[in-house]
Amino acid sequence: MSQILVIDDEVVSRQFLIAVLQRLGLGKVSEAVDGLDALMQLDAGDRVFDLIFCDLDMPRMDGIEFVRHLGERRYRGKLLITSGFDGRVLSSVADLARLYALCLCGVLPKPVDPVQLLALLAAPVEPGEAISLPLERLSSKELQQGIARGEVVPFFQPQVEVASGKVLGVEVLARWQHPQLGLLSPLQFIELAEENGLITLLTKRLLADSAQALTRLATRQRLNMSINLSMQSLRDSSLVAAFVAILGDAGLDVPRVTFEVTESGVMADPARALEILTRLRLKGAGLAIDDFGTGFASMDRLSRIPFTEMKIDKSFVIDAAAHATKRSIFEASVELGRRLGLNVVAEGVASEQEWALCRTFGVFAAQGSFISPPVDEASFSAWLAGCGGQMPLPS
Repeated sequence: MSQILVIDDEVVSRQFLIAVLQRLGLGKVSEAVDGLDALMQLDAGDRVFDLIFCDLDMPRMDGIEFVRHLGERRYRGKLLITSGFDGRVLSSVADLARLYALCLCGVLPKPVDPVQLLALLAAPVEPGEAISLPLERLSSKELQQGIARGEVVPFFQPQVEVASGKVLGVEVLARWQHPQLGLLSPLQFIELAEENGLITLLTKRLLADSAQALTRLATRQRLNMSINLSMQSLRDSSLVAAFVAILGDAGLDVPRVTFEVTESGVMADPARALEILTRLRLKGAGLAIDDFGTGFASMDRLSRIPFTEMKIDKSFVIDAAAHATKRSIFEASVELGRRLGLNVVAEGVASEQEWALCRTFGVFAAQGSFISPPVDEASFSAWLAGCGGQMPLPS
């Protein structure tokens, strides 16, 4: 079944279009209130939208900026613009979409006519050629200045206890609020940071900002957090003292933080990784093996590191309810984690069926778009207040 995303800040228009799509049986429909909300869902990476309906005039991020972000992320699904603007504006937006090599089905006036909608979706469409608008190249100097100015900001994805629905904490994920290019995903700048020796600087700033945010949120609920560590950072012998100092300045206890490392990161320099990670554990921090199952690290070497948590990669969670092989890998990974005495966290839980599998297999905690995509501090604070720190469990 197709995954569809409807983006519109007008509740009545959004709900009308969703009702039309559901009546036509075109696919599973998700919704976003504006371009920024949609971008957060896209960057979460656990849903692949085959079709996006986008309004133009929206707060925070309008449809024109969103089209650019789709182009920069090389979105390959179908795009359909819905708007009440005049034809010349719509024609300009259509040209922009084609210049970004997007598969634009067409433009529909509001309210959407079901017959016109079906006709546009049935017509063949080819992506344009992105020759007139080359994507921006980012520089290391630009990134370094962005980190110093606080443009690289933490986004928070809730982690929820599967058995109870209690919000346990958040995973901290970096986003770059670029002054000209808008919100950039980690895929657009993390590699740049690693190649130019900026990743530890970025991580320290992210840790400091996240710790201060959690301290502000403590009046509502005591939350833990997890944050990713690059293999480059694991070579820095001063890292542990720096992290402890940062958390102390923010008033956040070290045991409330879990540091996540990938299998490949650990294996890049096993001796140094063992030293740094064990010292973090001695300070009381948690340690998580991230994206479990995607690397080729030996179990013997991994067993030497005092991990407290195993995070199952979303590639084994997404659609596991419908694919026997993924389901088997998912179940076996949970069982392995349990036998090793680790808390097992499932990443990329994007549907009620995947949540149900987590409960069936005895997963400790879950995160993913079914709960919430990664969002900024203000949006996370509102989400936390809305659910009262307790996610309603599906029946």
